[in-house]
Amino acid sequence: MRPSTALLRLLTVPSHAAGLRADRFLLAQVSIPPPLLFKLLRKRAITQVLPEGQSQRLQGSDRVQAGMQIHIPSDLVTSSTEKSPDQSQHRQSFAAQRLPMLFENDALAVLQKPQGLACQGGTNVKYSIDDMLGDLSPDYRLVHRLDRDTTGALVVAKSRLAAAALTAAFRDRAVSKRYIALLQGVPEETHGTISRPLLNTGTMTTVISATDDERRAQMAKPAVTKYRVLRSGALGNKEVSIVELDILTGRKHQIRAHCAQALGCPVFGDHKYSSAEPTSDSMYLHLFEISVPVSAGKSTREMFLNVTNLHLFL
Repeated sequence: MRPSTALLRLLTVPSHAAGLRADRFLLAQVSIPPPLLFKLLRKRAITQVLPEGQSQRLQGSDRVQAGMQIHIPSDLVTSSTEKSPDQSQHRQSFAAQRLPMLFENDALAVLQKPQGLACQGGTNVKYSIDDMLGDLSPDYRLVHRLDRDTTGALVVAKSRLAAAALTAAFRDRAVSKRYIALLQGVPEETHGTISRPLLNTGTMTTVISATDDERRAQMAKPAVTKYRVLRSGALGNKEVSIVELDILTGRKHQIRAHCAQALGCPVFGDHKYSSAEPTSDSMYLHLFEISVPVSAGKSTREMFLNVTNLHLFL
């Protein structure tokens, strides 16, 4: 049964939001977990109001237009300006950090992502970089992601046109990314290439071996990581190493899974992929260099190197 109009709130799409996906627009307008929003869209509890007054199903992939009116259940959401105290504390905490701007031009900006701040909303995420960008400008868009506890360079498009071009560049692997990590243990070889397929089950990413069954192997995706040991030494009674990593594919948790399961050297502080007793609240994985094409046949390379939080340990 559809909710009565008395229980619906009417949202009107402003001109600056024209062309956005409906789910993205709604997430920016209301304080609601993304899974619940997607469920409401599937259940047809969110509708578009047509000029003649009739309601039409709104899908997340639909593009909103200026002046479009959308009905959404008022008892399930609160306005984005009515954040809970807990969410406001997160917002104020991260906003106070004023994420450093590593690079900026008319098309894009590169931010220094801190640890503990998720790129997008989800379970147990009270405030994300997506939310932060929405506070800065409705035109800013993330074009790639880093894990919540990974730090480093994060590329943000400053327009829909730039977002489309940058998203295509990431998809076509025209963007190169280099990471630096502190690992538990020292790889047997000082440098090498890990070419092992990865299977993501939603919560974990697993390296596929020759002994895995055929079904799992078929579901896995190719993944290639190059590594080079920069330095090794002792941290307390543990051997550790600082390693530079270059990923040629962009699989979820690729570096973390390859280091832990293929090299046998998990990222220091990575409690998800390490069975060792936790010795740090921080995970030491940092994206320090990114190369983004800016015009046909040309690319620019900016060095974003900040490994202070790593070399203090050796």
